[in-house]
Amino acid sequence: MKIPVGSLHVVREDENFVLIRSTRFLQIEPGTDLMVFGNGGIETARLRVSPARKGQFVTADIVSGMPKVGDQVVMDYVAPNQAAAAAGGTGGSDDEIQVLE
Repeated sequence: MKIPVGSLHVVREDENFVLIRSTRFLQIEPGTDLMVFGNGGIETARLRVSPARKGQFVTADIVSGMPKVGDQVVMDYVAPNQAAAAAGGTGGSDDEIQVLE
């Protein structure tokens, strides 16, 4: 399943990065891969989230393709148990208490 992230606000191909205006507050970890789609739903680029973030703006490095201002950015949804397993955790049971800092 794809989750909408936002749209490209600034594209700096010469510096190999983009600025994404997020449509919602998403906690996107640095290193997360994103897909960019232009008009007609055609994939135009692949991005990787970088650590810099301010408010609703997220920065990402251009991995491949030719992104354009206004293109839509999405990410794959990863269920919390899948994310924990991928990170080497056990995923635990649904009854465990989780503390978020």
